[in-house]
Amino acid sequence: MLRENRAQTRRSASESPQLGIQSVEVAGDILNALIQADGPLKLAELAQRAGMPSAKAHRYLVSLIRIGLATRDGVSARYDLGPIALQLGLKGFSRFEPLRFAEATLREIVDQVGETAALAVWGEKGPTMIRIIEARHEFATTIALTHHCPMTYSATGLLFCSFEDAARTDTVIERELEQNRRSGRLNVPHDGAILARAIQETRARGFACMSDGGGDGYGAVSAPVFDVTGSLCMALTVFGRANRVDASPDGVLGKVVADAARRLSGSLGYREPGSS
Repeated sequence: MLRENRAQTRRSASESPQLGIQSVEVAGDILNALIQADGPLKLAELAQRAGMPSAKAHRYLVSLIRIGLATRDGVSARYDLGPIALQLGLKGFSRFEPLRFAEATLREIVDQVGETAALAVWGEKGPTMIRIIEARHEFATTIALTHHCPMTYSATGLLFCSFEDAARTDTVIERELEQNRRSGRLNVPHDGAILARAIQETRARGFACMSDGGGDGYGAVSAPVFDVTGSLCMALTVFGRANRVDASPDGVLGKVVADAARRLSGSLGYREPGSS
């Protein structure tokens, strides 16, 4: 009888949900609210999204800030994801199988065209570089990982202006156009009409190209990578010094980058309209 009771106890334990640590799950609700937001949040808004009182959310945020998973801006008093959260995201993304294929594609392009190639995704501050493979020559372009690309005068930024959800991009675009008007920066759009024409041309050809945008002396071509739902997932960009890179709309580089982005889209399950 005792043996049967013990066996029944073991079966009950295996069939019941595993016990966890509730405080970790609560912290997860806060982190998820920060992930889903388009930008930093005030405490009250963050608490509402996480479904808890502000005082409770604040206690958890204090600990999350201490370990680097969250951060608080001292001026705006808004909360956002911290540096450790960014590293977790990059590490997790790097182990995503399609990204491994994407990195292999970057290396192939660098070997083929002899210039630096990169992948960018939409981040809290706009298009953000997440993978960079530099060309191996003395004139190769170097750029920092997590670099935030200008929206209106970089090929990557123009690509996101053209294919990303406008609800995400409109505010960033308007802010940058205003900065363009104030700064006197060369070779940048100063109003929405000029940018709208560039967006229309980009959508028509299927990729973005930019030469000496902002007077930086560089040229680049960027093509969209779509996921299975048809949403923009990443931008594939090749860039280098303007006197080395043919960033013209009908150049060979544009076709190379667009073809590679099309293959990556296919690896994510995307099918172009009209394809079987």
